[in-house]
Parts: sequence; C-alpha cells; structure tokens
Amino acid sequence: MAEEKRIEELSFPILLTEQIRKAVEEAESCKVECSDVGKQVERLSQMLQFAVQFATSTPSLYDRLVRCIFSNVTKNLERALTLVCKCKHSGLLSCAVTITSVTDFRKSINLLDASIDDMKWLLSIFDSVTFGGIEVSLPPIANNDPILPWVWSFMAFIQMGPLPDQVEAANQLALLAIDNYRNKKIIVEEGGVPPLLKLLKEGASPNAQIAAATALLNLATDQERIRIIARELGIPVIVQVLFDSSMRVQSGVANL
Repeated sequence: MAEEKRIEELSFPILLTEQIRKAVEEAESCKVECSDVGKQVERLSQMLQFAVQFATSTPSLYDRLVRCIFSNVTKNLERALTLVCKCKHSGLLSCAVTITSVTDFRKSINLLDASIDDMKWLLSIFDSVTFGGIEVSLPPIANNDPILPWVWSFMAFIQMGPLPDQVEAANQLALLAIDNYRNKKIIVEEGGVPPLLKLLKEGASPNAQIAAATALLNLATDQERIRIIARELGIPVIVQVLFDSSMRVQSGVANL
C-alpha cells in the first residue's frame, strides 16, 4: 500500500500536465500564450515520466529529494492549469483580463522554466548515482539556500550511489558539519541520520563505516541531535559495530 501511495503521489504532476495539454487545446483566447505554456509543460511531462520510472525502480531512493522537487513542480503546474483554463471562454470577459493575463503568462512561463531546470538537476543526480561521480550544482529551487543542493546531493549518493561515492559523500557531509551549527541542522532535517547509520552498520568497506561514523560524530554535538540518533536506533548500531568490526573501524567508531 505504501508503494502504491508513493506511485500515486509521484504520478500526480504528470496528470496535471495532461490536464494542461487538454486545456491548451480548448483555449479560445490568448492562444499564443497558452501554446507557449503547453510547450514548456510537454518538456516537463517527459522529465517527470523519466523521474517516476527511476524513482519507482530504485529501492534505496532518497525520497525526500524527489518529493521536494515534485512538490514545487506541482505548485507551478497547478498555477499554469488555472491560468490556461481561464482562456476557454472568449468575448468581453477575455478582453477585460487580457492586460493582466499577459503578465500572468509571463510569470507562469518563468516558473515553468525554473521547474524544468529543477528537473534537469534532479535527473542529473539520477545519472550521476547510476554511472558514478559526484557533481554539485545549484538548482533554482535552492537559490535562497545554496547549502541544500550540497546536502541533497551527498545524501542521494549515500543512499543510491556506488561504494566509492558513498564514502566520498559521507566524508563531504562530515566536513559540512564541522563547527557549523546550521549545516548540522540542515543535514538532520533533510534525513541525514538514518542513511548514515545504515552505512555504518552495513558498509561494504572499513572506509565506508569510518566515513559514516565521522559524519555522525560531527552531528552529535548537542543533546537534541544525540536524541535523534538514539531515536533512529543508533546506539545498538554503534555497539554492534564496536563488537563486530575490525580494529581499524572500532577505533574510528570509539569517539562516536
């Protein structure tokens, strides 16, 4: 049921693109502007379909990243749908709203452009975790908070990437968290603790476990974050690693 609900939620923006496509065909006023919206929406539809296909076939998906991007895209599609639906009627009413509609269409198209760039960025993350190699860039959705794409990218690689990239991503999160309260807060808020604990517990190499332990150590600098790690069953994981791992890993985990 949970998987069906996730597929349904991820498919919702695709349904919106189909509704917009139909509304564009039925538009009786502002046809040029509606057509421009339709072209942008068609590009988004293709990207969304590819992203949903990847998301539903990836067991270790970094779900929070996908939901954030899809939520923002959905808002912009809903705004575009409302705007295009107003163009179904012609006559005096359409003439009265033409002046404001031009401005509204311009805003909507700009928002759709931003959504296209966000989707390009998301798909680039999918490509990178598939073929390897961490690359960090700034999507429009994070223009006001540039640290977010760093955290999102590293979290995606820890959960979905090949082992060398998992190690590198955990090390990068550890560096972000050193002596920076806000970075620590963002990493925890964006779901950083569970995948780091999983990497510590199931890491396929000592380097992976040590990288995860170091990142968790740099996060565990106040009581609230320590409680979060404990609520995620971090203490049994740490104890197990101390008993079962090599001396090198035990040394790295001891401080944690």
